[in-house]
Amino acid sequence: MRLRIDAEEKKLDNLLDQIRKVDNDELQAHLSKYFCVKISGYLENVLKSLVEAYSTGTCPKPIKTYIDGSVKSITNLSEDKLCTFLKKFDPDWELRFLSTISERELQSLNSIISNRNNISHGQQDNISYTYVSQYYSDLKGVIKVLKDIVKK
Repeated sequence: MRLRIDAEEKKLDNLLDQIRKVDNDELQAHLSKYFCVKISGYLENVLKSLVEAYSTGTCPKPIKTYIDGSVKSITNLSEDKLCTFLKKFDPDWELRFLSTISERELQSLNSIISNRNNISHGQQDNISYTYVSQYYSDLKGVIKVLKDIVKK
């Protein structure tokens, strides 16, 4: 699990670096939109992997099957959805998350999801390389907190 998450993050780091090097502002903006969608998916993949690792070998097969099925449908992980998800597993997880995460990280998380939805529905978005780069940096903080909370 850890290797898969690390490999995905390395690919995203490389992609962001490639976007930074693009000389054409319009193309860079379009690639930044793509990157926003990618990092939204990355968060979903991280959470799914963490829960999968947490539940593997610790619960009966029917419960594991239920958990795996529930986790598959997780998308658009805004602050509210993420907190609700964590609370369903353990109310302490939600409390730890909210007490550890910074306001800026929460704002970036919500901006990623909001812009991702606007992009995917063809609506106006607020994405530039500068914004998405900061969002990604903050998302790494969110993921670090999740890794600390959702572990055996």
